[in-house]
Amino acid sequence: MLIIYLLSYLSILLFIFFVVSKIRKYATAPVHIRWELYPVAHEGKKSKYGGSYYEEVDWWTKKREVYRVAEIIAMMEEIILLKGVYKHNKKLWLLSFPFHLGLYLVTTTLFLLILSAILDITNIVALTETGSGLGSVIHYLTLATGYSGLLLTFIGAAGLLVQRLTDEKFRFYNTPMDILNLVFILILVVSVAITLLYSNESFAASGAFVKNLLTFNIAEISDPYFAAHIILIALFLVYFPMTRMMHLFAKYFTYHDVRWQDEPNVKGSKLEAKIKEALNFGVSWSAPHMKTGKTWAEVATTFPEEVKK
Repeated sequence: MLIIYLLSYLSILLFIFFVVSKIRKYATAPVHIRWELYPVAHEGKKSKYGGSYYEEVDWWTKKREVYRVAEIIAMMEEIILLKGVYKHNKKLWLLSFPFHLGLYLVTTTLFLLILSAILDITNIVALTETGSGLGSVIHYLTLATGYSGLLLTFIGAAGLLVQRLTDEKFRFYNTPMDILNLVFILILVVSVAITLLYSNESFAASGAFVKNLLTFNIAEISDPYFAAHIILIALFLVYFPMTRMMHLFAKYFTYHDVRWQDEPNVKGSKLEAKIKEALNFGVSWSAPHMKTGKTWAEVATTFPEEVKK
């Protein structure tokens, strides 16, 4: 049993370490080439017609207003409702939406289990108490999010897997990791379902295990299916940051530092310093109009050499 608990602690620590490392890498990356694709969410009323702060006469003399609430709403529409997928590929959205919604519900279930364990540890609500007001609410919320999340995730993952393997348009973009991600998630969902049938009714064993982790109580795990399920989750936590599923965290930077980045390049600003840094990067590829061995600043300020016929 000690091995399972040690593996759980190690996987959680590695998950946090790798996720934080990746986020730090995103946050400290050199300035990205701007898309400047309007509308930009934080432009307020101008975003309705694709307008910009820069369309104002003498814009540099006026205070720039950034509407953060509009950004949050746009992000939530994309993250929760997958608005972009719905707009551009409704066939994909029909499977991708339940898949992501299911994952959100499963994650909510995990947080409810952690909350329930903390309340039990602090003697506010007993972990097995479902008759009291707060205990009953958490219990039934856990059941609702847990079972619905597992069902939606299974439907979405299975459907996306079939679609990727059979649809000619999808098969062109498939990578082995894309298939492995869906298969891994399907295995996890099935493993949870098996434990619910044998020893984890109403997620009781899951709640008890979370409490044991928080209190460093190395308790016996009698059900081999539940033990296997815990091992799979531990492996998935380590696997997750190495995959494109990190877009869960990267999407913030994709929007704010790339797609919506329209901050004016003012003399002496942090943006100017980042641009100067980027201009000093070396050119690593060549073409008739572009030669290696120069910096981007040199390329941008000199005429290309004439191509000899």
